[in-house]
Amino acid sequence: MQQSLPFDPNYYFGLVADNLLKNLGPKALVYADEALSKMKAIGDKEGFDLWLSIHEHLTTKAADCFRSDGTVYH
Repeated sequence: MQQSLPFDPNYYFGLVADNLLKNLGPKALVYADEALSKMKAIGDKEGFDLWLSIHEHLTTKAADCFRSDGTVYH
């Protein structure tokens, strides 16, 4: 019998972030912020947590993708 592999939701949040950035560019962060606000406003804790994880991946990936050449991090 084949054992199931452990489920890692971070992999899927990364895929969503990649697709949002590919399709929307920097505007993806704006839409993710709006989704977080909406989930909080309607009291959807699960939706908020999902979008928070997606937003985390977006900010990390966007920092790498949209950084200007010659930018120095300290």
